[in-house]
Amino acid sequence: MGVRSFAALVAFAGAVSVASAQTVCPPTPEFSPCDLIFDIPSAPTSKPLDLQAEFRSPRASTFLARAFWDGGTKWVIRYVPAEAGTHKFRLTGTAAGFSGKQGEITVTPGPESHPGWLREANLHHFAWVDGITYTPYLYMGAVVPGFAAMDLARWKALVDERAAEHFNHLAVTLVDATASADFRKPEFFRAAEEKLTYANQHGIMIDLAFFGPELLTRLLPEASERRDWFTYALSRMAAFDVVWQGIEAWENYPDGRALLEEIAEYLKALDPYKHLSTTRTLNTSAPLLDDNWMHLRAYQTSDDAIGSVEQQVYQYPAINNFSAGATVAGDSAKADVFRHRLWNATMNGQYPAAFIPDEASAAAMKAWYEFMQSTRHWELEPFFDVDGGRGLQLEGIEYVIYVENPGPVTLTVEKHGYDAEWIDPATGARTKIKDPCKGETCTATPPSPGHDWILHISREGTKAGMLKSVKFVSRDEELKLQDIEVDPEKVPFDITGPEADSLSLSKPASFGVKMKRQSKALQHMTWLWTGEVTASGHGYRIIATGASGTFRIPANIAEDYPAGLHVRLYAMNGLGKVYSLDRNYTLTK
Repeated sequence: MGVRSFAALVAFAGAVSVASAQTVCPPTPEFSPCDLIFDIPSAPTSKPLDLQAEFRSPRASTFLARAFWDGGTKWVIRYVPAEAGTHKFRLTGTAAGFSGKQGEITVTPGPESHPGWLREANLHHFAWVDGITYTPYLYMGAVVPGFAAMDLARWKALVDERAAEHFNHLAVTLVDATASADFRKPEFFRAAEEKLTYANQHGIMIDLAFFGPELLTRLLPEASERRDWFTYALSRMAAFDVVWQGIEAWENYPDGRALLEEIAEYLKALDPYKHLSTTRTLNTSAPLLDDNWMHLRAYQTSDDAIGSVEQQVYQYPAINNFSAGATVAGDSAKADVFRHRLWNATMNGQYPAAFIPDEASAAAMKAWYEFMQSTRHWELEPFFDVDGGRGLQLEGIEYVIYVENPGPVTLTVEKHGYDAEWIDPATGARTKIKDPCKGETCTATPPSPGHDWILHISREGTKAGMLKSVKFVSRDEELKLQDIEVDPEKVPFDITGPEADSLSLSKPASFGVKMKRQSKALQHMTWLWTGEVTASGHGYRIIATGASGTFRIPANIAEDYPAGLHVRLYAMNGLGKVYSLDRNYTLTK
C-alpha cells in the first residue's frame, strides 16, 4: 500500500486567495492512501486546523477526513478509497479560502487479495466484506517488540520474512518508553508510517497498540491532551490497513476501562473506515465487551480454561498471544511447547497472535496456516464429542482433531463417507489413511508416538462443491451462543469455598466445588472464576481456573474498601455445556 500525493493541490500565503486550479493525484489503486497536500504558512501548528475533505465514492459511500500538520507549513488530508472509479471530494471548514473547493480522484482496481474491509463475521470469525460480499479471512499474527526503535532496514527484512511464512498481521506498539520524547512530532509519525506502508504493500496488516503499559496517562495525563494527540494520530494513521489494539495491559491502568471508552470515542469520530478494535491484555479483553466498542477479543494466556469457556460465552473472533510467559529451557522444548499452545488455542476457537521465539516455531505457524487454509476455517467451531483429543467441526463436513498425547482417538460424526489423513503439526506433512469411520463412529491411532498429531476427517468432494457457491455460510441455521444454565437447581455442582462472607487481599482465599451428580459429560469439567467490584466500574478480572485452589485477586480491583466483590464461576462440561453460579463477598485490604 503506497501513499500517493498531490504534487501541489493549492497554495496559500497570508490573505492571498486559493488558486482555482487543482491537481489530482495519479490513478490510485483501491485501499492505497492518497494524500492531499496543502501549503498553509498562516496555520498555527499548536492546535488542529479546521479543514476537512468530504469524499464520495462511486457507490455513494461518504467519508470525512481531517487535515493534519506534517511539519513546516505543510498540511495533509489523507484518504483511502475502497472502490474503483471516480471519487469526488469537497473541502469544508473555517480555514480561510478552502471551504467549498472540489476535486476528483481516479481509483483503479486493487489487488485480488484485498477484496474489502476486514470485519468480524459468523459469530467467531473474520471476513473481507465488500457490500454484501463476504470473503473468508484466515488471521495469523506475530507480536513484534521494539517497533519504534527498529530501523527501516530491519523492519523490511522482518516483513519479508514473515510474509513468506504467510503471516498477515504484525502486532506493534506505537509509543513505548523509547519513543516518549518524540511521540508528538511529525517525524516520529512519518517513520512509523513508512513501516506501515511497507507492511501493507506486502499484504500484512498492523495490529497497533497506541501506548505501552501505563504510558498513556503518564505522557498525556489530561483529557484535553489525549484528545489533541488522538485527533492528530488518527487523522494520519486511519488510512492504513490496521487493527486498533488500544493500550498494552489495560488491566494495569487504574482507569483502563474508562480510558479505552475514551479512545473508542476518538475512533468513532476520526476513523471513517471503521477498522476493527480491541485492546492488549494481561489475559483477556472480554470484560470490556459490554461497552460495545470491541469487534474482537484479545487474549494473552496459555491457560485453555480462559479461552475455551469464554469462546462459549461470547461472540466475536478471538486472537491469542499464547506464547507469553514460556520459561522452558532448550530450543527444541520451546518449539514443542509453542506448537502445543498454538494448537490448543486453535481448539479453543482462537486465532494465533503470538511472539515468535525461534524459526522452528515460525515453521509450525507456517504449517498451521497452510493446513487451516485448506479447511473451511471460517465455519469451524469447537467440537466436544471426541475421546483422546480436542476438536473443531463443521457438522457433517469437516472435523479437525488435535491429539496432544498420541494414542487412540474416537469421535462421533454424521454418517457419511469421509477422507482422512494425519498431519504432522511441526512440518505440515500429511499421511492419508483409509476411511476410519464406521457409521457415526470414527477411530484412529497416530502413525507414531513421538509427538503430537492432527487428525483431519473431511468430505473433500463436498467441500470443493461448496466453494463454487456464493454462500459464505453453509449451515442452515445461523450460529448462536448457547444459553448458559444459571438455575441453581439445574447446575450440577455447588461452590464449597470460600466459606466466609468476607475476603481480604492480604490473606489467601481458598476456593472449591463439589459435584452434586455424575455423568460421562461431567467427568471432564473446565472451571473459570471471575471477580468484579461493580462499584469500581473496572470490569471483571480472572481470579482463578480449576476446581480448587487460591484466588488471585488483583490489588487494583477496587479503589475504596471494604468493597462488594461479585464472584462468578463458569463451568463447562465435556460436551461444551456451560453452567454458572454467583457468590457475593465483602472484600477488605
